Amino acid sequence: MDKRNFGLPMPQKQDYSNIIKRKYVHGLPGHVLTAEYFYYETEPNYKKELAIVCGGYEKCASDYMINRKSYPYYVIKYTISGKGTFSIDSQTFPLKQGILSGFTPHNPHFYQSDTSNPLEHIFIIFTGSEAPRLFEQSTLASKYIIDVASQSETLYLLKAIVKTALEKALFSQQICCNLLRILMLRQAANIKYPTNDFSQSRETYQRCKKYIDDNFTKTFSSSEVADACAVNIRYMARLFRQYGKIKPHEYLMRLKLNKASTILLTSKLSVNEVGYALGFNDPYHFSRVFKKFHGLPPSTYRNLYIRK
Repeated sequence: MDKRNFGLPMPQKQDYSNIIKRKYVHGLPGHVLTAEYFYYETEPNYKKELAIVCGGYEKCASDYMINRKSYPYYVIKYTISGKGTFSIDSQTFPLKQGILSGFTPHNPHFYQSDTSNPLEHIFIIFTGSEAPRLFEQSTLASKYIIDVASQSETLYLLKAIVKTALEKALFSQQICCNLLRILMLRQAANIKYPTNDFSQSRETYQRCKKYIDDNFTKTFSSSEVADACAVNIRYMARLFRQYGKIKPHEYLMRLKLNKASTILLTSKLSVNEVGYALGFNDPYHFSRVFKKFHGLPPSTYRNLYIRK
Protein backbone atom coordinates (compact mmCIF):
# COMPACT_ATOMS: atom_id res chain seq x y z
CA MET A 1 0.00 0.00 0.00
CA ASP A 2 1.25 3.46 -0.89
CA LYS A 3 2.01 5.13 2.44
CA ARG A 4 2.54 8.59 0.94
CA ASN A 5 0.29 11.29 2.37
CA PHE A 6 -0.62 12.63 -1.10
CA GLY A 7 0.37 16.14 -0.14
CA LEU A 8 -1.84 16.20 3.00
CA PRO A 9 -0.17 17.26 6.26
CA MET A 10 0.39 14.31 8.58
CA PRO A 11 -0.90 15.00 12.11
CA GLN A 12 1.69 14.79 14.84
CA LYS A 13 1.35 12.24 17.62
CA GLN A 14 1.18 15.00 20.20
CA ASP A 15 -1.85 16.48 18.43
CA TYR A 16 -3.80 13.25 18.96
CA SER A 17 -2.95 13.10 22.66
CA ASN A 18 -4.07 16.70 23.12
CA ILE A 19 -7.35 15.98 21.36
CA ILE A 20 -7.97 12.91 23.51
CA LYS A 21 -7.08 14.80 26.67
CA ARG A 22 -9.38 17.70 25.82
CA LYS A 23 -12.29 15.39 25.08
CA TYR A 24 -11.70 13.39 28.23
CA VAL A 25 -11.35 16.31 30.62
CA HIS A 26 -13.65 18.88 29.03
CA GLY A 27 -16.07 16.87 26.93
CA LEU A 28 -19.37 15.17 27.60
CA PRO A 29 -20.94 13.93 29.85
CA GLY A 30 -19.91 16.93 31.96
CA HIS A 31 -17.34 19.69 31.94
CA VAL A 32 -14.75 19.64 34.75
CA LEU A 33 -11.79 21.87 35.51
CA THR A 34 -9.76 19.48 37.65
CA ALA A 35 -10.39 15.87 38.51
CA GLU A 36 -8.86 12.79 40.07
CA TYR A 37 -10.35 9.36 39.36
CA PHE A 38 -9.77 5.80 40.51
CA TYR A 39 -10.93 2.51 39.01
CA TYR A 40 -11.33 -1.05 40.26
CA GLU A 41 -11.51 -4.26 38.27
CA THR A 42 -15.12 -4.95 39.33
CA GLU A 43 -17.03 -6.89 36.68
CA PRO A 44 -20.36 -5.51 35.38
CA ASN A 45 -22.20 -8.69 36.44
CA TYR A 46 -20.79 -8.67 40.00
CA LYS A 47 -23.23 -10.59 42.21
CA LYS A 48 -21.55 -10.60 45.65
CA GLU A 49 -22.17 -8.33 48.64
CA LEU A 50 -20.53 -5.03 47.72
CA ALA A 51 -17.88 -3.76 45.31
CA ILE A 52 -16.78 -0.32 44.20
CA VAL A 53 -16.44 0.21 40.45
CA CYS A 54 -14.84 3.65 40.35
CA GLY A 55 -15.08 7.15 41.80
CA GLY A 56 -13.17 10.30 42.42
CA TYR A 57 -13.12 14.04 42.86
CA GLU A 58 -14.29 16.71 40.42
CA LYS A 59 -14.12 20.49 40.43
CA CYS A 60 -16.76 21.33 37.85
CA ALA A 61 -16.80 24.05 35.23
CA SER A 62 -19.69 26.50 34.95
CA ASP A 63 -21.26 24.45 32.14
CA TYR A 64 -21.08 21.10 33.97
CA MET A 65 -24.04 18.91 33.12
CA ILE A 66 -24.89 15.21 33.19
CA ASN A 67 -28.11 14.04 31.58
CA ARG A 68 -28.54 10.25 31.50
CA LYS A 69 -31.55 8.14 30.64
CA SER A 70 -30.01 5.18 32.48
CA TYR A 71 -26.93 3.96 34.35
CA PRO A 72 -25.95 0.41 35.38
CA TYR A 73 -24.64 1.12 38.90
CA TYR A 74 -25.46 2.72 42.25
CA VAL A 75 -24.02 6.23 42.58
CA ILE A 76 -23.59 8.68 45.44
CA LYS A 77 -22.29 12.25 45.11
CA TYR A 78 -21.32 14.52 47.97
CA THR A 79 -21.27 18.27 47.32
CA ILE A 80 -18.17 19.79 48.89
CA SER A 81 -18.86 23.33 47.67
CA GLY A 82 -20.77 25.25 45.04
CA LYS A 83 -24.37 24.93 43.95
CA GLY A 84 -26.42 23.11 41.37
CA THR A 85 -29.50 20.96 40.86
CA PHE A 86 -30.25 17.25 40.79
CA SER A 87 -33.37 16.08 38.95
CA ILE A 88 -34.80 12.57 39.26
CA ASP A 89 -38.24 10.96 39.26
CA SER A 90 -39.95 14.22 38.19
CA GLN A 91 -38.41 16.06 41.15
CA THR A 92 -35.64 18.66 41.25
CA PHE A 93 -33.45 19.12 44.33
CA PRO A 94 -31.01 21.95 45.07
CA LEU A 95 -27.39 20.97 45.63
CA LYS A 96 -25.17 22.81 48.07
CA GLN A 97 -22.36 22.09 50.52
CA GLY A 98 -23.23 19.11 52.71
CA ILE A 99 -25.77 17.48 50.40
CA LEU A 100 -25.35 13.77 49.63
CA SER A 101 -27.31 12.73 46.54
CA GLY A 102 -27.66 9.38 44.86
CA PHE A 103 -29.53 7.17 42.45
CA THR A 104 -30.04 3.48 41.72
CA PRO A 105 -29.40 1.58 38.48
CA HIS A 106 -31.54 2.37 35.41
CA ASN A 107 -33.00 5.51 36.97
CA PRO A 108 -32.95 8.57 34.64
CA HIS A 109 -31.24 11.56 36.25
CA PHE A 110 -29.94 15.05 35.52
CA TYR A 111 -27.16 17.00 37.26
CA GLN A 112 -26.39 20.62 36.47
CA SER A 113 -23.97 23.07 38.01
CA ASP A 114 -24.76 26.68 38.90
CA THR A 115 -22.97 28.80 36.30
CA SER A 116 -21.88 31.41 38.84
CA ASN A 117 -20.98 28.97 41.63
CA PRO A 118 -19.96 25.60 40.08
CA LEU A 119 -20.09 22.33 41.96
CA GLU A 120 -17.19 20.59 43.63
CA HIS A 121 -17.92 17.02 44.64
CA ILE A 122 -16.73 13.49 45.39
CA PHE A 123 -18.59 10.56 43.86
CA ILE A 124 -18.55 6.79 44.39
CA ILE A 125 -19.95 4.25 41.92
CA PHE A 126 -20.67 0.77 43.27
CA THR A 127 -22.68 -2.42 42.89
CA GLY A 128 -23.52 -5.66 44.70
CA SER A 129 -26.38 -7.38 46.49
CA GLU A 130 -25.88 -5.22 49.60
CA ALA A 131 -26.22 -1.94 47.70
CA PRO A 132 -30.07 -1.80 47.63
CA ARG A 133 -30.29 -2.23 51.41
CA LEU A 134 -27.70 0.50 52.02
CA PHE A 135 -29.66 2.87 49.80
CA GLU A 136 -32.89 2.05 51.63
CA GLN A 137 -31.39 2.36 55.11
CA SER A 138 -29.81 5.71 54.31
CA THR A 139 -33.14 6.91 52.75
CA LEU A 140 -31.42 7.78 49.45
CA ALA A 141 -33.63 5.18 47.76
CA SER A 142 -36.75 7.19 48.59
CA LYS A 143 -35.53 10.75 49.22
CA TYR A 144 -32.62 10.92 46.71
CA ILE A 145 -30.76 13.55 48.79
CA ILE A 146 -29.59 13.86 52.40
CA ASP A 147 -28.53 17.03 54.17
CA VAL A 148 -25.88 15.18 56.16
CA ALA A 149 -25.80 15.59 59.93
CA SER A 150 -21.99 15.69 60.13
CA GLN A 151 -20.27 17.22 57.13
CA SER A 152 -16.78 16.74 58.57
CA GLU A 153 -17.32 13.01 59.20
CA THR A 154 -18.91 12.43 55.79
CA LEU A 155 -16.12 14.27 53.97
CA TYR A 156 -13.49 12.42 56.00
CA LEU A 157 -14.93 9.02 55.03
CA LEU A 158 -15.19 9.96 51.35
CA LYS A 159 -11.65 11.32 51.24
CA ALA A 160 -10.45 8.13 52.93
CA ILE A 161 -12.15 6.05 50.23
CA VAL A 162 -10.57 8.09 47.42
CA LYS A 163 -7.12 8.08 49.06
CA THR A 164 -7.18 4.32 49.70
CA ALA A 165 -8.47 3.57 46.20
CA LEU A 166 -5.79 5.71 44.54
CA GLU A 167 -3.03 4.04 46.57
CA LYS A 168 -4.31 0.56 45.62
CA ALA A 169 -2.54 -1.04 48.56
CA LEU A 170 -3.28 -4.57 49.74
CA PHE A 171 -7.00 -5.05 50.60
CA SER A 172 -7.80 -1.66 49.05
CA GLN A 173 -11.20 -2.74 47.71
CA GLN A 174 -12.24 -4.34 51.00
CA ILE A 175 -11.19 -1.28 53.02
CA CYS A 176 -13.05 1.08 50.70
CA CYS A 177 -16.19 -1.06 50.79
CA ASN A 178 -16.17 -1.05 54.59
CA LEU A 179 -15.70 2.72 54.62
CA LEU A 180 -18.63 3.00 52.21
CA ARG A 181 -20.77 0.85 54.52
CA ILE A 182 -19.90 3.09 57.44
CA LEU A 183 -20.71 6.18 55.42
CA MET A 184 -24.14 4.91 54.38
CA LEU A 185 -25.03 3.46 57.78
CA ARG A 186 -24.04 6.69 59.52
CA GLN A 187 -26.63 8.46 57.39
CA ALA A 188 -29.19 5.87 58.50
CA ALA A 189 -28.22 6.33 62.16
CA ASN A 190 -28.67 10.11 61.91
CA ILE A 191 -32.19 10.00 60.45
CA LYS A 192 -34.57 12.38 62.20
CA TYR A 193 -37.95 10.67 62.31
CA PRO A 194 -41.15 12.76 62.22
CA THR A 195 -43.24 13.09 65.36
CA ASN A 196 -45.67 10.19 65.26
CA ASP A 197 -46.40 6.97 67.14
CA PHE A 198 -43.61 5.12 65.35
CA SER A 199 -40.93 7.65 66.26
CA GLN A 200 -42.18 7.89 69.86
CA SER A 201 -41.94 4.14 70.31
CA ARG A 202 -38.46 4.09 68.79
CA GLU A 203 -37.40 6.96 71.05
CA THR A 204 -38.68 5.03 74.07
CA TYR A 205 -36.73 1.95 72.96
CA GLN A 206 -33.55 4.01 72.47
CA ARG A 207 -33.99 5.59 75.90
CA CYS A 208 -34.39 2.22 77.63
CA LYS A 209 -31.50 0.72 75.68
CA LYS A 210 -29.24 3.64 76.57
CA TYR A 211 -30.13 3.24 80.23
CA ILE A 212 -29.00 -0.40 80.05
CA ASP A 213 -25.83 0.56 78.16
CA ASP A 214 -24.94 3.13 80.82
CA ASN A 215 -25.94 1.11 83.89
CA PHE A 216 -25.72 -2.60 83.07
CA THR A 217 -23.05 -3.37 85.67
CA LYS A 218 -25.30 -2.22 88.51
CA THR A 219 -28.65 -3.29 87.02
CA PHE A 220 -29.87 -6.85 87.18
CA SER A 221 -33.50 -7.03 86.10
CA SER A 222 -35.73 -5.70 83.34
CA SER A 223 -38.10 -4.31 85.96
CA GLU A 224 -35.33 -2.03 87.25
CA VAL A 225 -34.88 -0.66 83.72
CA ALA A 226 -38.62 -0.19 83.21
CA ASP A 227 -38.98 1.62 86.55
CA ALA A 228 -36.00 3.88 85.88
CA CYS A 229 -37.37 4.79 82.45
CA ALA A 230 -41.00 5.10 83.62
CA VAL A 231 -42.16 2.51 81.09
CA ASN A 232 -44.48 -0.46 81.42
CA ILE A 233 -42.31 -3.59 81.48
CA ARG A 234 -44.42 -5.46 78.94
CA TYR A 235 -44.42 -2.49 76.57
CA MET A 236 -40.63 -2.22 76.92
CA ALA A 237 -40.23 -5.93 76.13
CA ARG A 238 -42.36 -5.47 73.00
CA LEU A 239 -40.20 -2.54 71.88
CA PHE A 240 -37.00 -4.56 72.33
CA ARG A 241 -38.44 -7.41 70.27
CA GLN A 242 -39.57 -4.97 67.57
CA TYR A 243 -36.45 -2.85 67.23
CA GLY A 244 -33.67 -4.97 68.72
CA LYS A 245 -34.89 -8.49 67.99
CA ILE A 246 -33.93 -9.40 71.55
CA LYS A 247 -35.50 -9.45 75.03
CA PRO A 248 -34.38 -6.60 77.34
CA HIS A 249 -33.18 -9.04 80.04
CA GLU A 250 -31.20 -10.99 77.43
CA TYR A 251 -29.60 -7.76 76.15
CA LEU A 252 -28.69 -6.80 79.71
CA MET A 253 -27.17 -10.21 80.48
CA ARG A 254 -25.13 -10.29 77.27
CA LEU A 255 -23.47 -6.99 78.18
CA LYS A 256 -22.70 -8.31 81.67
CA LEU A 257 -21.24 -11.58 80.40
CA ASN A 258 -19.07 -9.92 77.78
CA LYS A 259 -17.68 -7.58 80.42
CA ALA A 260 -17.20 -10.56 82.74
CA SER A 261 -15.00 -12.28 80.15
CA THR A 262 -12.89 -9.15 79.82
CA ILE A 263 -12.43 -8.81 83.59
CA LEU A 264 -11.47 -12.48 83.89
CA LEU A 265 -8.68 -12.01 81.33
CA THR A 266 -7.42 -8.62 82.54
CA SER A 267 -7.58 -8.81 86.35
CA LYS A 268 -6.72 -11.06 89.24
CA LEU A 269 -10.20 -10.93 90.74
CA SER A 270 -11.60 -14.32 91.67
CA VAL A 271 -14.50 -15.75 89.71
CA ASN A 272 -16.84 -15.00 92.60
CA GLU A 273 -15.59 -11.40 92.83
CA VAL A 274 -16.17 -10.90 89.11
CA GLY A 275 -19.72 -12.17 89.48
CA TYR A 276 -20.39 -9.93 92.48
CA ALA A 277 -18.97 -6.91 90.61
CA LEU A 278 -21.57 -7.44 87.88
CA GLY A 279 -24.53 -7.92 90.19
CA PHE A 280 -24.60 -11.73 90.51
CA ASN A 281 -25.24 -12.43 94.19
CA ASP A 282 -25.18 -16.19 93.59
CA PRO A 283 -21.77 -17.38 92.27
CA TYR A 284 -23.28 -20.64 91.04
CA HIS A 285 -25.84 -18.75 88.99
CA PHE A 286 -23.05 -16.60 87.54
CA SER A 287 -21.06 -19.70 86.53
CA ARG A 288 -24.12 -21.33 84.94
CA VAL A 289 -25.09 -18.33 82.79
CA PHE A 290 -21.44 -17.65 81.89
CA LYS A 291 -21.00 -21.24 80.69
CA LYS A 292 -24.25 -21.12 78.73
CA PHE A 293 -23.16 -17.92 76.95
CA HIS A 294 -19.41 -18.51 76.46
CA GLY A 295 -19.42 -22.30 76.30
CA LEU A 296 -17.02 -22.70 79.25
CA PRO A 297 -17.15 -22.16 83.02
CA PRO A 298 -15.47 -18.89 84.11
CA SER A 299 -12.41 -20.58 85.64
CA THR A 300 -11.87 -22.79 82.58
CA TYR A 301 -12.31 -19.77 80.30
CA ARG A 302 -9.61 -17.87 82.21
CA ASN A 303 -7.19 -20.85 82.26
CA LEU A 304 -7.67 -21.39 78.53
CA TYR A 305 -6.47 -17.90 77.58
CA ILE A 306 -4.14 -16.82 80.41
CA ARG A 307 -0.59 -18.11 80.40
CA LYS A 308 0.59 -19.04 83.87
